Amino acid sequence: MPLHDNEFPIDIGLVGELLTRQMPQWKGLPLHQFRTSGTVNVTFRLGDDKLVRLPRTRDFANGPERESLCLPAFTGRVPLEVPAFLALGVPTDSYPSHWSVLSWIEGTSADRSTLRDLRSAATALGEFVVALRRVSTDGAPQGGNYRAFGLSKVDQGLRRWASKLPDDIDQTAVLRVWEQCLAVGDWDGPPTWLHSDLRGDNLIADHGNVVGVIDWEGCTVGDPSADYLPAWWLFDSDTRHTFRTASNATHPGWMRAKGWALHMAVAAIPYYTETNPAFVAQARKALAEIIADE
Repeated sequence: MPLHDNEFPIDIGLVGELLTRQMPQWKGLPLHQFRTSGTVNVTFRLGDDKLVRLPRTRDFANGPERESLCLPAFTGRVPLEVPAFLALGVPTDSYPSHWSVLSWIEGTSADRSTLRDLRSAATALGEFVVALRRVSTDGAPQGGNYRAFGLSKVDQGLRRWASKLPDDIDQTAVLRVWEQCLAVGDWDGPPTWLHSDLRGDNLIADHGNVVGVIDWEGCTVGDPSADYLPAWWLFDSDTRHTFRTASNATHPGWMRAKGWALHMAVAAIPYYTETNPAFVAQARKALAEIIADE
């Protein structure tokens, strides 16, 4: 089912055609669609050790090029595995966007059911966030995910989405938390790297541990606060403090992160109610954590 207006028509036949024409060294490998609750790309597993990613719409079409520029900067410099960028596909008449082939990271999406020890996961992810901030930003591409550039820029949008929330969600509580987050102001420190979307779907768990971080198309340089959002999207009240300590989060950064976690949930619930119930369920759980943490 399409998640957005004007999605490109993408199926296994198209991917096979693109591989045959542009990357014939891989055209004979087994190919099957990989189902996720992700909202940006349609993904296909290629053979045993590769993943093909195709942006769903023109709005996401610059993602593969961004990943090709960003990912090499992190290899060997962060404590969790990141995909190797293997190839960049070019637009064609049948698919008018860049697309990508990346290495496969073995495991499954990280959540409270796939992580053996949530406290250990909080420490590992906090250390990853610290290491990512320390990577040199020399040569970083411009632009990127809006979460790097300040909560105030999405204030009006948040209020519009909040007005569309279903009746069983306390809109007054949502806006009260949002005002608290806005009150700390925008980032005024030096720009650093951030992934921008460290939800469980973008984290790989294997044998109960967090082992990898995927989906880097939104990676950018700016305010790193958004990388604390798994505090509410993944962790609970018992392990949130562990993650905060491990990631060296300051109070203003933590509050901005709570704002980004809130913004993501509030926008997702009305937007994806009919098309992506798995993502909506995650958003509802995150929103409940955010409001309870007030």
